[in-house]
Amino acid sequence: MKIGFFGTPNIASYCLQHLKKYFDIAFVVTSPDKPKGRGQHLSAPPVKEKALEYGIPCYQPQMLKDDNLRDTLAGYNCDIFIVVAYGKLIPRSIFSLPPLGTINLHPSLLPQYRGAAPIEWALYNGEKQTGVTVQLINDELDAGDIVIQSAVTIAPNETAQEVYDKVMPPGAELLVQAVHGLYNGSLQPIPQDHSRATYCGKITNETAHIDWNSPSQLIHNMVRAFNPKPVAWTTFREKIIKIWKTQLGYSSGNSSSGNPGLLIQRSRRLFVCTADGEIEVLELQPETKKPMDAGAFLNGYRLQDGDRFV
Repeated sequence: MKIGFFGTPNIASYCLQHLKKYFDIAFVVTSPDKPKGRGQHLSAPPVKEKALEYGIPCYQPQMLKDDNLRDTLAGYNCDIFIVVAYGKLIPRSIFSLPPLGTINLHPSLLPQYRGAAPIEWALYNGEKQTGVTVQLINDELDAGDIVIQSAVTIAPNETAQEVYDKVMPPGAELLVQAVHGLYNGSLQPIPQDHSRATYCGKITNETAHIDWNSPSQLIHNMVRAFNPKPVAWTTFREKIIKIWKTQLGYSSGNSSSGNPGLLIQRSRRLFVCTADGEIEVLELQPETKKPMDAGAFLNGYRLQDGDRFV
């Protein structure tokens, strides 16, 4: 079985490594190298690094609507193409090339959470379950027929990174099952119920700005959802502070509620007033500094009466 693979980040690299155990990976298509760090040196995406390690031909086109690229990929005579977090829509001229079509691994239980950042928005919305779906690609975003899918539970304090790490192993295994099932006919793709579709948009830095007038649970969900990027943030003494980790525990009706954003110190613990009580901040990162626990922050900044996050 010969496969063409499209992908870019770590989750795609993990899946590529797993697929290599079972199939002949003919080529890899990934995003171009990007500047990274203070020196802005070009950095290869994780999938390219893995492809080079395996000696797999690797292509990094700026755009996919290129006849020369299409002809090159067609020349590999692959049975199926697989897409995992590639980052760009695959045009019909390419996804229709292999006889078994092109499948995509999407980290949600489609038709829920189509689009960008499905795990982040599932956490933001307080979902207790997500999943992974292998679907056939068509011309619409995440709207292709479902080949196979599996549910994954979300724990109350898990971050987006932790959930991505959790869905990678079952997702990679589902891809193997999907390829075998499509090849031998044991899996028959099922059309999605488009009336049940929900969509999630791209996350911007402003999306991650905490409004302390929100309930504690929503703020906690934001912090989980936007860890490790873009990271939920607020301002303190006119400087940006990223909030990496929070904890619920002070419920609605606490005596300090009704003053959202107000900071409260109890011993070496830091609490912030919200719309319905308080939330504890466990880890935060002042502007230009490294992440630190609440105790280190309180030692360095010496709270004054009326100090607040905005």
